[in-house]
Amino acid sequence: MAPVTLRAAGPADAASLYRLMCGLAENQGEAAYLAATPTGLAEALAAEPPAFGCLLAERDGRDVGYLTWVRCYGIWRGADYLNLDDLFVDESVRGLGVGAALMRRFGQLAAEQGAGARWEVKSDNLDARRFYARLGAEQEDKTVVRWSVAAMRSSD
Repeated sequence: MAPVTLRAAGPADAASLYRLMCGLAENQGEAAYLAATPTGLAEALAAEPPAFGCLLAERDGRDVGYLTWVRCYGIWRGADYLNLDDLFVDESVRGLGVGAALMRRFGQLAAEQGAGARWEVKSDNLDARRFYARLGAEQEDKTVVRWSVAAMRSSD
């Protein structure tokens, strides 16, 4: 197997990142909800500081996985944490350690910044939950609630 290399994504990687995001959206049955665009991703990655962090996993000259996050402040804990937004590995390389490599690097980045990490996982995604448990992540029983701008406006 060719080695997998990890790198920080920049604006020039936006189209590749978008392709992988489409793969995740399809995999989760949520393609209709993906509103991001390559142009918007490039602008967010070009901002100072970038609007989000992103690691790309590359194998044989092709991006095969990604992990994205944003930095947040947890008022109860009184400390920063990195909120992992997406982790996706292309089916062609699943089971080869790409996801674990992305998570290990993400953990290193968080630890270097003195920040913890949090993320969401669908309760019925048992493979992902087992994967995270093997990494030593603690799973909480919470429900994610979303409030769209349209719903906010109509609640008056």
